[in-house]
Amino acid sequence: MTTSPEQGFRRSRGLDVLALACLVLIGASLRPAASSLGPVLSEVKDGFSLAEWQTGLLTALPGLVFAICGIIAVPVLKRLGLFTALAMSAAFIVAGVGLRAVVTEWVAFALLTVLALAGMSIGNVILPVYVKSRFPHRPTLGATTFTVSLGLGSMLPSLFTAPLAEAFGGWRVGLGFWVVLPFSALITWSVLRTLKSVPVLSGQAAEPGGERVEAPPRRAVFTSPKARYMAIFFGLQSANAYVQFGWLPQIYRDAGLDPFLAGIMLTIVTFGGLPGGFLAPQIIVRNIAPRAFLVSFGVSAVIGYTGLLLSPATVPWLWAVLLGYGGFAFPAALALITSRTREVSVTASTSAFVQSTGYVLAALCPLAVGGLLGLSGGWQVPLWFMVIISALMAITGWLSAGPGNVDDELAPTSGHGGTGEAK
Repeated sequence: MTTSPEQGFRRSRGLDVLALACLVLIGASLRPAASSLGPVLSEVKDGFSLAEWQTGLLTALPGLVFAICGIIAVPVLKRLGLFTALAMSAAFIVAGVGLRAVVTEWVAFALLTVLALAGMSIGNVILPVYVKSRFPHRPTLGATTFTVSLGLGSMLPSLFTAPLAEAFGGWRVGLGFWVVLPFSALITWSVLRTLKSVPVLSGQAAEPGGERVEAPPRRAVFTSPKARYMAIFFGLQSANAYVQFGWLPQIYRDAGLDPFLAGIMLTIVTFGGLPGGFLAPQIIVRNIAPRAFLVSFGVSAVIGYTGLLLSPATVPWLWAVLLGYGGFAFPAALALITSRTREVSVTASTSAFVQSTGYVLAALCPLAVGGLLGLSGGWQVPLWFMVIISALMAITGWLSAGPGNVDDELAPTSGHGGTGEAK
């Protein structure tokens, strides 16, 4: 067994396996509070006798809460330290997911959903910091495990919430079941802390054996061109995902597909998160033509939306596959945060800036699509809008994946040429 001299945590093969298990459980906990609601939304609506605006608010909460609470994640990390911040994240998710399944008032259900989403938002920002600090010599392993875990946390509730609800007596069981993930994460995380294998970061309260070796960045993270491009890229890919989750089945149904097939098309799109979670971090961290890789996501989405424009019902599976490949942009965007930063403090600041800014776009674009649909009376204008969004995603992907890193652009002597590349 060894101790990391930089950050004072104990290491061994067994502890590294336990640390990966923590990463899997925490990562998989950061989506079910949102992804489990859709499959039983109709039952929740009937159970609480919700109006349309109340149902719409529930579906809009993830993007809004992620945008707002992502801003406070770094101050929470600096104030409480890595262990307590992630423990708080998991505890919020446990309380929100567990209690909302038993309350009888809609206001309480909505507030507990916000609590769970707040925990998820804090975890979204802080978990890349854990990856960076706990696996400094295995960045590909850490990034891949993180993104695959997020994919599982999105896909599994989408697949199993409705069957669980049907088999065990209603939507409350279907939603409440997913408390298992964050509860298991909290226990495993506590065990890892007891075994002294949680890193102590620069700028947080020191623990025995911990050292502070990193200085905070000299400039605010938003002054980095690369960080700004990464934020826009993250926001555009998130906008694509939110529009697809909310509107894609209806697009296919309006084109003549039956509801079952329309649902299958969305399943094809969301399934892309698993291979993307494996492949994208490998490409980004190993720096294997990352610019071409990120541009290909935008190009694929452009072709997919164009197919929906011209002939949505002819080969519907092809457009779904193309949009699914475009969804590889999400794990790639997360991998960029760790691969284009060096110091853990910069990773934390960049993660918060990229995600909180990006989720603002993610919350606005589905509303824009709905507005364009209402104004135009058809899918032509909204789909052209998404073609433009996807083209911009390709451009910002090229700029985000260029040479250089955020740390250098935040240094006092760095230039501000705005290209996002090393000078």
